[in-house]
Amino acid sequence: MCVDYMSHNKACPKDPFPLPRIEQVVDSTSGCETLCFLDAYSGYHQIAMKESDQLATTFITPFGSYCFVTMPFSLKNAGATYQRCMIRCFGDLIRRTVEAYVDDIVVKTKQADDLVADLELTFARLCANGVRLNPEKCIFGVPHGMLLGFIISQ
Repeated sequence: MCVDYMSHNKACPKDPFPLPRIEQVVDSTSGCETLCFLDAYSGYHQIAMKESDQLATTFITPFGSYCFVTMPFSLKNAGATYQRCMIRCFGDLIRRTVEAYVDDIVVKTKQADDLVADLELTFARLCANGVRLNPEKCIFGVPHGMLLGFIISQ
């Protein structure tokens, strides 16, 4: 389903929270023996909207009026909001063992022996913050893979 929030987006101020620079995310995986690529299930829809903001997402169907209770994809500040949530979720793991670009997450391990410990920390943070992953799109313990349109390796 697609809802046009163009008018709504024009009325909203831009959230200045920055997305990471793609080249820095890609470059940060250099020298890592093992990589894990994680994908957050239904990305933005995992973020609950404040009840007072839900009314602004109202849309009409032949069956009635509805509104989103979770963040829809087409809102102006959805990317910045999601990125802020990922930074809060991973905290000190960002840049160290985890990189997150909106709903794409890479766990990077310098030495393959540290993979399990790094994944335990990552999954503990995901679980504590209620972030669900799409197992069909997750890849674990590989030396290379696709990240943000780039093939990355050690």
